Amino acid sequence: MQREKGAVDTHSNHSTGQLKIIISTLAVVLLFWSAVLIGLLLWAIAKEKHQTLNYARMEARANFNKDIALRNWVARRGGVYVLISEETPPNPYLEQVPERDIETPSGRKLTLMNPAYMLRQTMQVFSQLYGVKGRITSLKALNPLNKPDTWEVKALRQFEQGVEHVSEISYIDGKPYLRYMQAFYTTEPCLKCHGRQGYVAGDVRGGVGVSISLEPYIRLQDHTVRVLMYSYAILWLIGLFGILLVGHIVMQQLTKRLQSEHALREQTSELERLNNIFAHQAMYDGLTQVHNRRAFDQQLREEWERWRREQVVFSLLMADIDFFKKYNDTYGHLAGDTCLRKIARALQKTAVRYNDFTARYGGEEFAILLPGTEIEQAIKVAEKARQTVEQLAMPHRASYCADIVTLSVGVAAVDQTELPICCDDLIRLADQALYEAKRTGRNRTVRFPP
Repeated sequence: MQREKGAVDTHSNHSTGQLKIIISTLAVVLLFWSAVLIGLLLWAIAKEKHQTLNYARMEARANFNKDIALRNWVARRGGVYVLISEETPPNPYLEQVPERDIETPSGRKLTLMNPAYMLRQTMQVFSQLYGVKGRITSLKALNPLNKPDTWEVKALRQFEQGVEHVSEISYIDGKPYLRYMQAFYTTEPCLKCHGRQGYVAGDVRGGVGVSISLEPYIRLQDHTVRVLMYSYAILWLIGLFGILLVGHIVMQQLTKRLQSEHALREQTSELERLNNIFAHQAMYDGLTQVHNRRAFDQQLREEWERWRREQVVFSLLMADIDFFKKYNDTYGHLAGDTCLRKIARALQKTAVRYNDFTARYGGEEFAILLPGTEIEQAIKVAEKARQTVEQLAMPHRASYCADIVTLSVGVAAVDQTELPICCDDLIRLADQALYEAKRTGRNRTVRFPP
């Protein structure tokens, strides 16, 4: 039964450990699920921001290509003549160009617009209409308005080293812009105006820059990011629900198992308690609570086998209460039971060693087994037991019955000189000694052999 209880406790501890493992696993899975989704969300947001910049760069390149196409068209035609006005005054930096200003037969005054001048004009109009700021610049700008700023100087130096284009995010008037600049090269038509600056065809002559407002892209990006966050939040909740549902099912099953094991453990404890009661009843006397005859016979056989193996002597005392029947009939069974209990306790106190064995052998007869004790020492124990019983204050004891409730004891022992044949022989020898003590006047101790 102890092994069964231990097995149940082990299973219970194992189940409790499994419950803790499941809870820990659920927490780890939930954290992993959250980390994966957060990682994917951050990756998606970063990708969206990168895509936003790519879209802005694509628009910038489109504007650059448009500007270069216009410039090349004007350059191949040697420039374009326009009416002189406040918006298009003669270019003071083209004074050396022949026929910069002409007059038509009808008297209309025209001025020559070179590609850079015309491109700057169109960029201003395009900026007013569409918010795309354009600019042409060079390290050797003819027009001071085309003088590069710090970032443009850095970009132009990179162009001279073979870089095709550069870009960065800047704030203009407190608003975000993508600044994009791409190199342009000197062609034959360019030499009409810039040949005196030392350029030859194929040289990097400068760069065309475009500033694209990022506000529309950022608004679109923010909307996309919000949609992503909502989508991933819903996905996280779905995963959370699934994880918790699976965890709930597993924990519910494990809880039922724990409840079953707890009920089994309680049943096992009750069975063990009943088994202990039955075992106690089987080996102990119900009235006196000392060992009974069955337990004594078992212990005697064990000592007998030990003596046979190791030649360890032991002694046996058989004691009987004198005149007990007369006392029981005179004062009743309640007083008789009390008398038996008092004498049993007295005999237990007399045989005080841990391996001494006291038992109620039957009726008013008791047996005491003294392992490792030779007969002379056993006689002393018997005398002490007899004197202790004689001095007990029994219920209803009076002067006229002072001769009752004494103890007669028979003592026998095994040694190497006188060998009983078996356990029953030793009991028979102790009984003969007890009979002799009764026959010769009671309240005596007699040994066998005499």
